[in-house]
Amino acid sequence: MSLIEEYKSSLKSFDVEEILDLIIFRPVSFLLVKLIYPTNLTPNQLSIIAMFLGIIAGIFYGIGTHQFIVFAAASFFMCNVFDCADGQLARLKKNGTRVGRIIDGLIDYVTAVATFTGIGVALSFNPEFGPKYWILVAAGGFSRAFQNMYFDYYRNLYMRYVYHKVDDVKREIDAYVKFRHDIAKTGGRYAVKTLVDIYVGYSKWQMKITKHVELDVIPEEYKKNNQFILRLWSWLGSTTHISMLVFFSLINRLDLYFWVTLIPGNIILISLFIWQKAIIAKLKNKAN
Repeated sequence: MSLIEEYKSSLKSFDVEEILDLIIFRPVSFLLVKLIYPTNLTPNQLSIIAMFLGIIAGIFYGIGTHQFIVFAAASFFMCNVFDCADGQLARLKKNGTRVGRIIDGLIDYVTAVATFTGIGVALSFNPEFGPKYWILVAAGGFSRAFQNMYFDYYRNLYMRYVYHKVDDVKREIDAYVKFRHDIAKTGGRYAVKTLVDIYVGYSKWQMKITKHVELDVIPEEYKKNNQFILRLWSWLGSTTHISMLVFFSLINRLDLYFWVTLIPGNIILISLFIWQKAIIAKLKNKAN
């Protein structure tokens, strides 16, 4: 297998990856994976490293000086590199696990809370901004969460109907509930059971918010109707947010990140949501 073929096999699928991942983060993380491939490092260990880098970024942001904000941006950048690398290593070694998938999904939220808390502390103690900027940070944080959630949901839907790589959400929840039951029967670790409970709870909440979609459609038809809009959805993904935050950190304008997330970001979210619903409705009508 050539290096290019190996790189492609390390991706989820080329058309569901975020643009900035393909251009920046995935190539860097692939080099990291190639370096550690002969070692005994596991995808879950890479995930834990990513989480610690995200928490360190939050601490650096909280210090508030421009020098430490730049350090935070570098740490946050490397957090995403390791977050990409865990999945790539799992796909190349074919050793991914259910728990690993949960940990990977949890990292984005742990690091987001850590970094946003650190930024909130920095802005609130900055005389130019003050405590009122906690409102902006909280609103931006919730906006980012919803934007990431909708992109992840429609990406999984695309992978389900085009590549059959992701289970129906209901079936996946049932599978994790069964997994949780099996762990309990064998006296499994409390931490693992807690992670599964969190994941199942999140999946149920996501299904309730996004509304469950069930379609009778062939892969080619779904791909033709959704490939372009999924590429647009990808600009609301976690890597886009990380890249924006790194950029605004380097120019020392953290406040601008939140304004961009709140206004243009949510306008894009609402526009894509309306467009996506129209596409789903069209596919349902075709099937009837």
